[in-house]
Amino acid sequence: MTLTDILLIAALAVFVLAWWARRMPARRPVLMAAAVVALVVAALGFLSDRWQNGVGGVVAIVCLVVSVVASRKNRLAKTDRASGVPWISGTLIALLTVPALAAIVLFPVNRMPKPSGPHVVGVRAFELADTSRPGVFLAKPDEPRRLLVRVWYPAQSAVGKPAPYFTEAETKSTARALGGFFGFPKLLTYARHVKTNSYPDAPLLAGAADLPVVFYSHGYTSFLHQNTALMETLASHGYVVFSVQHTYDSSATAFLDGTVAPMDPALAAMAKGSEEARSSLADALAGTTPDTRLEGALAYQEHAMRTGDRIVTKSASIWVADRLFLHDTLMDAPPASVADIAAAGNLRRVGQMGMSFGGAVSGELCMIDPRSAAGVNLDGGDFPFSAFHCDVPTPFLMFLADPVYLHRALGLDPPEGEPRGFNEFSYERIGEAGRREDIYRVRLKGAAHLGLSDFSLFIHPLVRGRMLGDAPSDIIIGAQNEFVLGFFDQHLRGAPDDFPARQMAAYESWIQPVPNGDLAAWWNAKPESERTALEARIEALKPGYGAPPAR
Repeated sequence: MTLTDILLIAALAVFVLAWWARRMPARRPVLMAAAVVALVVAALGFLSDRWQNGVGGVVAIVCLVVSVVASRKNRLAKTDRASGVPWISGTLIALLTVPALAAIVLFPVNRMPKPSGPHVVGVRAFELADTSRPGVFLAKPDEPRRLLVRVWYPAQSAVGKPAPYFTEAETKSTARALGGFFGFPKLLTYARHVKTNSYPDAPLLAGAADLPVVFYSHGYTSFLHQNTALMETLASHGYVVFSVQHTYDSSATAFLDGTVAPMDPALAAMAKGSEEARSSLADALAGTTPDTRLEGALAYQEHAMRTGDRIVTKSASIWVADRLFLHDTLMDAPPASVADIAAAGNLRRVGQMGMSFGGAVSGELCMIDPRSAAGVNLDGGDFPFSAFHCDVPTPFLMFLADPVYLHRALGLDPPEGEPRGFNEFSYERIGEAGRREDIYRVRLKGAAHLGLSDFSLFIHPLVRGRMLGDAPSDIIIGAQNEFVLGFFDQHLRGAPDDFPARQMAAYESWIQPVPNGDLAAWWNAKPESERTALEARIEALKPGYGAPPAR
């Protein structure tokens, strides 16, 4: 809780108690003072982006008006005639304060969960400008591609205070823009009061060398630190994690010099989609047969290519270029502010990771960049289709949300049997699906798509179910942290581990494997002519750019 939360609850509690205590000395001024204090505290909280205190402010106004009116009519001493206690009015007053308490409880301000590793976590922010790509999206024709980057790393010691989840500048821009995308700009602004476990500009761990490096991309319209709990977990175990905010395709970007790049207004219209796209997506996700699901996936991609869908035809290649530019810059000429971190990391063999669209981009990088050693896709699709019916050359983890929430959002009935989720036809050739031991597909029950982020920490389960999922936040956060860490420990760091057996055992009530091995027999049973026709159709939907040169 914030200080204003505590003071507001205390002031309203005093008001309620004083209302019931009819023989209290100076009862009238106590009631007045409690209501005034509650109103002032609520206003201060509201002005500092704790919008939930605004509910308490409304309650305080009502309390103040009731006490003034009752005082003028000399009714403050009135009680129930039978018992001498103000049962009716007292109960009504107590119920009146419930919304104020509920707003605080349902949208809590708690510190981020403590990372599980032995190291202190440092964090630094820096910017890059790619002059070879001017005029991207809303940028002026001669304006370089400008990127905000944040890095989490193992630090020698904690210096100063831990960083807030949102800085004041980010609260006014990033948080408000994302909230506006959901129709309520203030939705996440109160997260500025959440303290992370990351210490800005803390000194790098002494003697650090050859540290494992992971690159991360956020979800579409989101922001670079939406998975801070995961970043802090990795950094506390000795990883260096670089995250880039994909300007204009993200929420508003607050650059370090105070300038702000807005979220592209076109994204709001894009989110609605077309009826044809929704129908194809419904078939791809909930079709009762592999043929229906395959046809839905291909039809969805074909519609996107035909209509010039921004995600498929523009964003995917731009995000990939952003990540490659960041990686190349860190290898060739890192900014002075992070040169020591870049030098301490192994940038020639890295992990790729992202959530939602960022997960799809990470899969794409595993397909084309030979520096990629392992990849994680947190409930993302396969854009721009490079991995469809194709073997990813690295170990790969698909960590999926519970698709039942997406089915509900699309108005679909729950499928018969186990739902497949995203990408059952991706990262492996269909005729050999399920045979690779280093391709993992798991689902977290009770977690919605947006739940695979930090957001479940900020909203109570009573109100976050449809948006974020019904599973406890410690399960949602803990499971993804442990699976991603265990995967990278085994496949990037080369540490002896029993992944994923240990993680499956720890979360056996929540994590389910998502098998796709039955696809091989189904595919191989098709006539050769049909397989050839489908493969030609698939190849026509893949991007035309190839892999970057080996470094």
